[in-house]
Amino acid sequence: MISVIVGLSGFASALWYVLIHGGASFSGFWEPAAAVLLGGGPIAVILMSHSFYDFFSGIRTLFSLAVMNQKREMNQISNQLSVLSYSVRTDGIGVLAKYKAQLRNPLLKDGVSLILSSFTTEEIRHNLTAKINSRQTEYAHAVSLFENLGKLSPGVGLLGTIAGLVKMLSNMTEPAKLGPAMAVALLSTLYGLVLGTVVYMPVAEKIAIYAEKRLQLDLMVLEGVLLLKEKKSQAHLRDVLNTYSTNSSDRHAAGNQKTDLTDSPPQRSRVS
Repeated sequence: MISVIVGLSGFASALWYVLIHGGASFSGFWEPAAAVLLGGGPIAVILMSHSFYDFFSGIRTLFSLAVMNQKREMNQISNQLSVLSYSVRTDGIGVLAKYKAQLRNPLLKDGVSLILSSFTTEEIRHNLTAKINSRQTEYAHAVSLFENLGKLSPGVGLLGTIAGLVKMLSNMTEPAKLGPAMAVALLSTLYGLVLGTVVYMPVAEKIAIYAEKRLQLDLMVLEGVLLLKEKKSQAHLRDVLNTYSTNSSDRHAAGNQKTDLTDSPPQRSRVS
């Protein structure tokens, strides 16, 4: 309910600013009142239908795009799972405790914790699948958020256009005011189209692609954890993980045997 009140107040304030100050500082393609309306209007409307949590979750997801490198993460996780598989086969399940602190992927770390806690294979599958589904739901909300922003921006721009036209018609006897009022009308439409088609909709598509890549990575982790639980051989694990690799170089990297969870030379691993 708070987000609805904040959103309604924000939109009313942005529209009021356009009605009162529209055209006052017009300069070329820059119109501050139109910028205020399009910068805050769509977001304010979104807050009427989305919670603060959904909104900030979408922003957080957007920033996470900058740090994701699917190829690198797949190689790293494949190497880690290869090491863990070899160690489990030679030294037993308990050796996973030695490597747990080195794991950076949260899902893999959770999976190893479940194995060490003696959860069954089905319990591990259910637990990790729930985490994957929760993450995908979060991504779906982020996509919906930016798609709605993309759809709303041209509409909010149209409101600015109507406000500008009304200001223009109300000043027909003052030619000096016609240009600034028309500028509000046209630039509101321009800003709305640019934000909707060039910013928000592409961002929504980018997040959707990111979600697909993250799902592929998470499913690879899930398969790897289940194979660890079943103490499958390193060769069998490599074959399964190779199905998730994007190219032959990824598959080659996933097959290298290492003593720790970094890129050190292949060597037999032992617990001291």
